[in-house]
Amino acid sequence: MAQSELKNRIIGALYFGIPFLLFIYLGGLYFKIFLIILSILSIYELLKASNNKDYYLFIPLTILPFFIDKTLSIIVFILYSYLIFLIRKDDTKNFLSNICLYSIFLIISSIPLSYFYDIRVEKGFKYAILVIVSIWIIDISAYFVGKNFGKHKILPKISPNKSYEGLIGSLIIITIFLIIINSIFKFFPLSFTILFSISITILSFLSDTFESLIKRYFGVKDIGKIIIGHGGVFDRIDSFIFTIPILYYIL
Repeated sequence: MAQSELKNRIIGALYFGIPFLLFIYLGGLYFKIFLIILSILSIYELLKASNNKDYYLFIPLTILPFFIDKTLSIIVFILYSYLIFLIRKDDTKNFLSNICLYSIFLIISSIPLSYFYDIRVEKGFKYAILVIVSIWIIDISAYFVGKNFGKHKILPKISPNKSYEGLIGSLIIITIFLIIINSIFKFFPLSFTILFSISITILSFLSDTFESLIKRYFGVKDIGKIIIGHGGVFDRIDSFIFTIPILYYIL
């Protein structure tokens, strides 16, 4: 890896990671506002990547899952996307694709973050830190192991940088990390620690791959550009898509 690329990734990780950890520590309304801001930036980046310039029509809805039932939020997202389609009088040939697209954008930019807020509130500071640090370790280890040792690509047409070596390497590293941390803080029994390691690794992989599909669909390298070496806000929280909601129910 080029020295400049490594430097940019480290700077970008600190630029995003330190505020995230700080607001997890603060919790409460501060953390909720921080996550809502991330949600707004995420939907903005997704809509911009899709060449939809009507950002103002969708941004207000991202706050819903933070205040009302998440299932109801999803229903509202779908209904709202349908109404926007009718108001804009788009080509009826794009009826289903547009409704699905905007509904998915609203869901993935807000629901996972709202679940992360619930983890902080209901499970506490230690579990929120455990989840976010575990996701970051998987992301970093998969990237560096894959970059240096990846020979066998998993889905080369969708995500050419993801390899079996990176996936297995990240699983081994996160398992070791969680066993060590669990021996100190006693989060779960050892058997559950292994299950947790496997679950979070697979869910992170599936979440990252989902974002890769979005990027391939729109022909972009990154969803956004705000974070040096990492793309945009959504590029940093893409691992949350399936991971956070499911971990909320597992923990």
